[in-house]
Amino acid sequence: MQRVIDTKLQDLACPVSLFVPITGGLIGRTRLTQALQGEKPLDRNLVDELVVLLDEMADLKRTSLVAPDWADAQGIREQLDQRRAFKQAAVYDRDDVRKLLLEPRSAE
Repeated sequence: MQRVIDTKLQDLACPVSLFVPITGGLIGRTRLTQALQGEKPLDRNLVDELVVLLDEMADLKRTSLVAPDWADAQGIREQLDQRRAFKQAAVYDRDDVRKLLLEPRSAE
């Protein structure tokens, strides 16, 4: 599973040194580096949390008009929090806005 984390970081062009602050204390740089080098495996739950975060970052990158600045950890965390809040609100939305914004549309 650590390989998944490494691959996702590479796909995002986000080095470990910038990713660790984005995690907000979820993991330290040394510990993540040890895991990525195969020295000490991570707990499955932690891996799952990191993969979710990396997927959110990939979604942010994919939908942003400009490439996110991974060095701005606070700004990235705020953007991710806002996106989570928006998605949560859309879950409870009872009209067609949810369908318009969150459901995949077919390419025409």
